[in-house]
Amino acid sequence: MIVTLNDTTAGKIVSALIEAHRGIGGSSALVHTLITICDSAHYDSVLADAVEAAREHPARVLMVVHTRGRSSKLDAEIQAGETTPGDVIVLRMSGEIAAHPDSVVLPLLLPDSPVIAWWPHNAPDDMAEDPIGRFAPRRISDSASAPDPCAALRRRAEHMAPGDSDLCWARITRWRALAAAALDQHPGLVHSARVEADPHNGPTSLLTAWLAERLGVPVERFDADGPGGIVSLSLTTAAGDIEIRRTDGRSAVYRIPGEPARGVALERRSIAEAMAEELRRLDPDPVQGEAMEALAKGLGQKRPAHATKARADEEQEQSSEDTGRAHEEDADKTEEPAR
Repeated sequence: MIVTLNDTTAGKIVSALIEAHRGIGGSSALVHTLITICDSAHYDSVLADAVEAAREHPARVLMVVHTRGRSSKLDAEIQAGETTPGDVIVLRMSGEIAAHPDSVVLPLLLPDSPVIAWWPHNAPDDMAEDPIGRFAPRRISDSASAPDPCAALRRRAEHMAPGDSDLCWARITRWRALAAAALDQHPGLVHSARVEADPHNGPTSLLTAWLAERLGVPVERFDADGPGGIVSLSLTTAAGDIEIRRTDGRSAVYRIPGEPARGVALERRSIAEAMAEELRRLDPDPVQGEAMEALAKGLGQKRPAHATKARADEEQEQSSEDTGRAHEEDADKTEEPAR
């Protein structure tokens, strides 16, 4: 069932929702309210991800969609029934009402159930102080969608409050699990760690901060060419290196000292999968909180000076070789007529 309301009010939306539930026989088994905040340009993809995540956690999805327009206007669309895993209420706002979305959202929350706010794009730096964030005990951002993911994640870390999280954490879950499993199989003192990744990859910043905080050792971050994102993670021990190296978007090679290398699954996670993981935990995650605190302090974020120098030396050497070849070619051309 789909109900469309144009130029409406929060009260009329509540009444229409009640009527829709009467028509389909109620809305039982909804476990929480998921509020998503986006603009009309991202509406389709955000709706698809929110509905997919809600299949594992049936919810009332409230989509706050900011539209262009100076006049204060609220349009709504209610989707309920077997085709959706709960209620989906799309709230398109413009003008003055868009500056106060909480006044529309509050009457539509499920009573006595958790509230989660999700900013797939353009999350505020301080989510806990946002008008919607103030009444959502769980607040989720996605720094990977920002123009500069690493800088965006750093700002989130600096404004971290209990209940805040970022999808970058869910994106490194499998890397963290493989590293922990390797240390369980090969316990020993780790002297240092090294991560190779795309220089603009936000999850890498959180992974290196987590390693620095949990292991208490120097962590080096190197730029790398590869399948994209995080390419490899290495832990140096007295017995040798533990290494996890991605070979493509679905798998990696896993090496620990004294054992043959083996392949392991390491699929990239979709936004819906990362959201589903976040929705499994409604209380603050202390481990993520500690990693974000480490990130705010800059742990694990500096690229080693020797790595920078080595790359500069390589570039200079390559440039010198290219210049030398060019001079040789010019000399050959000059000598040609004499022959």
